[in-house]
Amino acid sequence: MVATSPYLPTVRTTCPYCAVQCNFDLHLEDNLPVRITPTRECPVAHGTVCKKGLAALHDVRHPDRLTQPLLRKGGELVAVSWTEALAYAREALAPAVQSCPDATGVFGSGSLTNEKTYLLGKFARLALRTANIDYNGRYCMASASTALNRTVGYDRGLGFPLEDIGTSDLILLVGANIAETLPPIMQYLKAARDRGALIYAIDPRATTTAKVAGQHLAIRPGSDAALALGVLHLMKIWGRIRPTAPAHGMAEVLWQAEAYRPARVARECGVSEAEIMTLAQRYAAAQRPLILTGRGAEQHAHGTDTVQALINLAFLTGHFGKPGAGYGTLTGQGNGQGGREHGQKTDQLPGARSLRNPEHRAEMAQVWGCLPGDLPQPGLSAQELLNACGQPGGIETLIVLGANPVVSAAGARQVTERLKALKHLIVIDFLPSETAQLATLVLPGSMWCEEEGTTTNLEGRVQRRRKAITAPGGAREDWRILCDLAQAAGRPEGFTYSTFRELQDEFFRATRGGQADYSGLSAERLDRASVQWPVPHPDSPGTPYAYAPTYPTPDRLATLHVPQLPPPAAPRLTLTLTTGRLGNQYQSGSQTRRNPALRADAAVQMHPDTAREHGLRAGEPVTLRTAHGETTLPVLLAPGIRPDTVFVPFHWPGTANLLTSPESLDPLSRMPAFKATAVTLHPAVVGAREPAPIRDTPGEIATPHPGVVMGM
Repeated sequence: MVATSPYLPTVRTTCPYCAVQCNFDLHLEDNLPVRITPTRECPVAHGTVCKKGLAALHDVRHPDRLTQPLLRKGGELVAVSWTEALAYAREALAPAVQSCPDATGVFGSGSLTNEKTYLLGKFARLALRTANIDYNGRYCMASASTALNRTVGYDRGLGFPLEDIGTSDLILLVGANIAETLPPIMQYLKAARDRGALIYAIDPRATTTAKVAGQHLAIRPGSDAALALGVLHLMKIWGRIRPTAPAHGMAEVLWQAEAYRPARVARECGVSEAEIMTLAQRYAAAQRPLILTGRGAEQHAHGTDTVQALINLAFLTGHFGKPGAGYGTLTGQGNGQGGREHGQKTDQLPGARSLRNPEHRAEMAQVWGCLPGDLPQPGLSAQELLNACGQPGGIETLIVLGANPVVSAAGARQVTERLKALKHLIVIDFLPSETAQLATLVLPGSMWCEEEGTTTNLEGRVQRRRKAITAPGGAREDWRILCDLAQAAGRPEGFTYSTFRELQDEFFRATRGGQADYSGLSAERLDRASVQWPVPHPDSPGTPYAYAPTYPTPDRLATLHVPQLPPPAAPRLTLTLTTGRLGNQYQSGSQTRRNPALRADAAVQMHPDTAREHGLRAGEPVTLRTAHGETTLPVLLAPGIRPDTVFVPFHWPGTANLLTSPESLDPLSRMPAFKATAVTLHPAVVGAREPAPIRDTPGEIATPHPGVVMGM
C-alpha cells in the first residue's frame, strides 16, 4: 500500500495499456477503485498518463464483465459452475494429451504479466505436451525482434533508457505514430526538440506525430528498406562509414547499397530526390542520430529485412549502441517486451532462451524436473496456428488467453471460419470478446488490478504490478485457471502452487543464465525501484545499456545480413491499403470500444483527390475490396495521406483485417503483411449498409499530473 490520501486506501500499480507502463495510484473504496492519480515518482512517465490510462476504471465493473464460466449448450453460451466447466475441459484436453498432443494449440497475449507468460509456456509444453503455442505479439514486434537477434543475439526493444531520446540530435520515427500509440514518450521528443534536434516522421500519413515532429517524409508503404539503403549508399560516398565494432557481413551489405542511388530510391519511395538528399545530409551531420521503428515499418512480408536495413545503417555509421543514438523498436503492447521473452513464443523458453538450443533445453528441463527430450520442438507461428484450426490433421482444440484474433489476426474472415471449425475453443478472458463469443467454453479471468505480477516496458524496465481488488463473482486469477486446466489435462505436476509468490519466485529462478535474466529480482526489490534487465544477481544494478559491444554471440561479434527485398512494385491501377491504430482505441478494442470516455468510430481515411477521383464525398459509404475480403466504411477525408494510399484502423470487427492476407508472411519472423495490401474502392450500394457515424478523433497527448508541463 502507498499512503497518498488521508481518506482512501491506495495501491500503486502500472497502467494496463501500452508498453510505456505508466505508474499511477488507485484509490479504493468498498473493494472498488474510484479514482486514478498519476504519480510523479513514475520512472518513465513522470506524472503523465494518457487518455486511455485515465479512463481504465470504466472497464473494472463493466456490465459485460464475465463473472461465471460459460459453456456452449444447444448453440448458446450458458452459465455453468466451475465444476461443470472443468469437467468439459477434462473431456477436451485429457484424451489429446495422451494420443495427439499437437492437435491442441495455445494462443497467448502481449498483455499478460511475465509470470503468466512463463506459466502459459510451461503449461503448453509440460501439461499439454504440445509444440503449438504462440501469441499475438507475433503481430507486433516479431520482425524487429528477429532482426535484432540475428544481428547481435539479443532482443531488447530499446537498448537504452527513454531519457536518452532527449539527447539525440536527429530522430527518425519510421512508421511510428507515437503521439497516438505511446503518448507519454512525447515528453522525450520535446526534450530533444528543445535542444535543437530535428525530428522526422517517416510515414505515408501526416499523423498527429508528423504534425508535431516538424519534418514529414511521406514514403510509400513498404519502401522503408529502400530508404535505408539509399541513405547508406550516400554515407559510403561521403566517407561516413565508421562501423560501431568489427562485424561479419559488412562488405556484402555495403556492396548491396551500391545499387541504391538517389534516383532509384526516390522512385521506389515515391518522394523527390531532393527529400532523400536532405535526409541523408542531416543524418551524415548528426552526432547522435536515432532510428526508432514502429509497426509501420515492421508489419510487412519483408519486415525483418526492413529492420535489418535500418540496423545496418546505424551500425555501419558508428551509432548502434551509442547513448542517444543508434536503433530501437518501439514495443507497443502493454507487456510486449516481457511477453516475448519468457516462453509463449513457439520457438522460445524462459529467459529468452531458444527452444532449438540443446543447452537451453537442458537448463529448462532441470528447472521443470523433466527430460530435455520431453520438451517439444518449435511448432506453428501465430497466423499458421490459426490457419491450421479445424483443418484435417491440424488443430482440434485451441486455448486462447487474453487475445482476440477474430479482430486482430490477418484474414479475419478466414480466421473466424477456422475457429468455428474447431472441436473445442476454450477462451480465458474478462470481457466477452468476439473470439469468446465463438467459444465452446469461456472461463472468466482476472483484470490488471485484480492480480499480482511483473511487467517489462519498452526499455526493458521490470516493474511490479500490485493487486488492488479481488475479481468479482466466480472470476478467478488467470494463473489459477491455468493450474486448473493442467489438473483437467491429467498433468498437475508442476502446477500445484499454493500462492502466487511461489510461482513468481520460480519464474525469477527459471530465467537465471538466460539472456533476459531476471533472477536477481524479487517483489521486495521491485518495491524499492524498477530495474532494466538483465539482472543476474540481487546486487546487480541492472543494465540500462544493452547494445554496447561485445555481443552475446558465439564469437562476441555482430553479423550484418544483406536484406532480401522483393523487386520494386510495378505501377498499380489499385490503391494500397495500410492499417493501424487510433489514439482513442487499443488493440482489438475489447475494452476501449466499450469505454464511453474513449469514443471513436471506424472510417477509411483517404486523400481528397482520391475521393474525388472515385466520386466519393466525406461521410459517404465506400466498399473496399482486396483479394481476401471486403468491407464497407464511411469516408474520412485526410489531406495528409498519400493519394495512392488509404488507411483503415483495425480496432473493430469487420473492418481492416477482413482485407489483409492470412497467407502472406515474412519468411523469418512469420509476421503477416498488415501494412500494404492492394485495394480497390467502389461506391457502396445505397441502403446496403449504414455507415458508422463519424467523429473526428484527434491524436492524444499524455495528460499530465497537475503542475507537469506536457506537449510539443
